Amino acid sequence: MPEFADFETPEGRSRQPRAMPISVRQATVADVEQCAVLARRYAGDGAGVGDFEALVRGWLQQPTGCFPVAIGADHGVVGYGRVVRLDAATAPTGYYLAGVVVDPDARRLGVGMSLTRSRLDWIEAHAAEARYFCNARNRVSIALHARMGFHEETRDFEIPGVTFEGGVGILFRKVLRDRA
Repeated sequence: MPEFADFETPEGRSRQPRAMPISVRQATVADVEQCAVLARRYAGDGAGVGDFEALVRGWLQQPTGCFPVAIGADHGVVGYGRVVRLDAATAPTGYYLAGVVVDPDARRLGVGMSLTRSRLDWIEAHAAEARYFCNARNRVSIALHARMGFHEETRDFEIPGVTFEGGVGILFRKVLRDRA
């Protein structure tokens, strides 16, 4: 797996970021192949596209989450993300933002932010709060989610099947609406 995207402070950018005109919608079976291509670009050529396609088809059938894609004008699928519901004894039960993958050519153009907004809208329709977790070294993800109102909840948690190689995991939380 590759390392995280390079972190740049706004002051350190050589150019001002521009927005990419995109639309975000729920994925369909027709998007699976383009999502697999993005996953292969992210994970390297050794990634099993067939296995990934089966995984995405499974995500599309899960009634307890969502799988939005970002469609760039004249570019097709330029990113995707997921929402999953976790119910583990070692972490709070609820809806979690799961990994976002953005085409390297479309990074820093608002795709990740748009996918995150879409996923938060979906969670808000189903729950009062959202969570996500990441490696403490993933400064890009932490900065993006901080702009979206997430705050660190704990570093003392475990998600079954997830490890944080070379770092510490952080669990973040955002209140979406009053529970009343």
